This record gives sequence, structure tokens and C-alpha cells, in this order.
Amino acid sequence: MDLDLLLNPWVISIIIIVFIIGNLASMKYLGQSHLVRKNPKAKSDLDKLIEIYKEKDQQEAQDKNTQKKKTD
Repeated sequence: MDLDLLLNPWVISIIIIVFIIGNLASMKYLGQSHLVRKNPKAKSDLDKLIEIYKEKDQQEAQDKNTQKKKTD
């Protein structure tokens, strides 16, 4: 086999371009399928923690208000 053909700059350039285009196409396909599978209604752990802390803060505020009313 003649290595001059494989070491030709045009052949190397075409191989690199095909490799890059293939990777971009696969990333585009996998990225879209990942977004489609994700359930938008499901809350993440961070959202759940934020909700728990908000409820806790509201409860503490109510407890402080009731304690102030009892002391008055």
C-alpha cells in the first residue's frame, strides 16, 4: 500500500473534517434525546430543599408571631 496517498494533506483534512462532523452530529442527537427524556414536572433535589426551607421559615415566623401574642 502506498503511504503517499494516506499522508496527502487533502486526505488528512477530509478525514479530520468527517471526524468533527460525525462528533457534532452525534452530540446533537444525544443532546436532544437527553432533553426529551427529562420530565419537566419532576422537581430536582435542589427544588425540594428550597421548598422545605421555605415551609420551615414560614412555620418559624408563625411560631414567633404566636409567642409575641401570648406575651402581650
